[in-house]
Amino acid sequence: MEMQGIAWNAIVTAEFDKTVAFFKDVFGLPATVEHPGFAQFPQAGGGVLEVFADRNTPPYGFNGGVAFGFRVDDIEAASAELAAAGAELLGEINRLGNGKAYRFFRGPGGHVYGLDEAPRTVHAMR
Repeated sequence: MEMQGIAWNAIVTAEFDKTVAFFKDVFGLPATVEHPGFAQFPQAGGGVLEVFADRNTPPYGFNGGVAFGFRVDDIEAASAELAAAGAELLGEINRLGNGKAYRFFRGPGGHVYGLDEAPRTVHAMR
């Protein structure tokens, strides 16, 4: 599997409104998605920071409040490789309309991580 970097970061907090305001006001991040208990902030390089109210996490949780996901070039192949290595795949691959896909897995030590696949971008040379 080719891991291309950290593409997704999640923070779970009981202080949701204060945390979202902090990232907006102190870091100047615009929220591209904002719902009660969930906000998403874009990051350079195509990654995202997501903030969850503690009541909005999936049933398997996010490691007591912080989780991150790895960008991979082929989410199906990466999933198969993880399963063969003994990782627990959590749910199905979720495909978004914009060509992105994600899924969660539990690795050694019981920590939950994400996999993230995004279309490769070609940068024109100038």
